[in-house]
Amino acid sequence: MFKTLLRAAALIATLALTGCVSYSVTGPLGAPLHPAPISSPRTAQIADVQVTAPGIDEATRTAISRSLTAQLTPYVKSAGYFRQLSEFPTRLGEEDVVLKFNMTSLKGHRAPHPGYLPGALLTLTVWIWVNGPIYVDSFDLAGELSIVDRNGQELASAKEQLKFERNVGLYGREYWAPTQGAKQLNELVAKLLDNASARLAQR
Repeated sequence: MFKTLLRAAALIATLALTGCVSYSVTGPLGAPLHPAPISSPRTAQIADVQVTAPGIDEATRTAISRSLTAQLTPYVKSAGYFRQLSEFPTRLGEEDVVLKFNMTSLKGHRAPHPGYLPGALLTLTVWIWVNGPIYVDSFDLAGELSIVDRNGQELASAKEQLKFERNVGLYGREYWAPTQGAKQLNELVAKLLDNASARLAQR
């Protein structure tokens, strides 16, 4: 019995060592979650994404900005938010707009589930094999979108925050292939575009 407990404790300790990590959510965005609820007849450009989320070094901030900027043009185009998209240095027409994204929070965190250690010990690791939660993944994502005309005058804006937690067990897809908040980032971008484009349509 004592040896079994030792083995269980060793296994639990091994799994626990792989947990508790914080990171910045960076995507990829993937395909849009849904088609645009409102499609604008205007042409739009995507400005370089600003990343003002705290706790990110300058090199990482620049890399995230470049990655998201490159992904947003095909994302917005395929969802159909605007009649067409152009890219800098194409000159903007009188009715054209620029989309300015600012990511103000990109926090992702994985920590051991509070019931994991006692649950696994009391059940002699049965907790693990029946897919009891081992980790808790949490996300705190926030961003802003400003739609401006060619003179920089703001026409519409949106601000959104998304907080989300999920339990992760041994057989969950996220345990072996963590998505690290890509789906949640996609949802944040969709909400920003939905709300800002709806306000633009009211002008």
